[in-house]
Amino acid sequence: MDRARPRLTRGRVVGALIALAAIGVAAHRFWVRPRSMPLATFVDGPAPSRASGVIFVLHGRGGGVGGRMRELVSALRAAGLGADVSVVLVEGPFATWTGNSWGDGVNDFVESRRRVQAIVRDMRGDRGPENGRVVIAGFSQGAAIAADLAAVEPTIGALASFSPCWIGLREALPQRKELRVLLAHGTRDHVCPVAESRTLADSLQAARVPVRYVEFEGGHEIPPEVVRALVAFASAP
Repeated sequence: MDRARPRLTRGRVVGALIALAAIGVAAHRFWVRPRSMPLATFVDGPAPSRASGVIFVLHGRGGGVGGRMRELVSALRAAGLGADVSVVLVEGPFATWTGNSWGDGVNDFVESRRRVQAIVRDMRGDRGPENGRVVIAGFSQGAAIAADLAAVEPTIGALASFSPCWIGLREALPQRKELRVLLAHGTRDHVCPVAESRTLADSLQAARVPVRYVEFEGGHEIPPEVVRALVAFASAP
């Protein structure tokens, strides 16, 4: 005589689905993109190796190459960024509950910087834009990685740093005399204090590094005036 099979009630099915979802979320939270794989990217416009200029953009903690960052790309185009300029969104290798990040400590930041450096060199190629037309830009945690990379990578000719919290290689930046720099920060930023950008602007100006500092009345954000400033900065000869 066959035994009766256990019935799958609706409650059991829902419970199983919730458990699987929780496992998936937890796995994503602690997932790190393997070093054997390049970082995820999204390219708007021509390939960087064929473009007249390129902007590599690094998101803040919890971001990625979709959502708000693609909205930023649309805003840049609407503000007049030329179709011949490539915009490359680069995604951090470390997962968080809300998206991706560039890490949680010095060792993670160094690894992230090196992996972005590999992306920049590979995508620019041997025939890409001249150094002065290669911009590394970042917001919040991404701004710190962008600044650290600009301090050590000679193929990058311009840095756009928006609302950074901490820049590890800030003492090395003034040594790159040929680097063009755009800094922007909100006076009411309660996530990353505005003093981080103010003091960096002072040290760069003292070293005679070309720098433009935009301070706006706002919080931890990239307002339209900063978008317009980035377009003008990236479009400069």
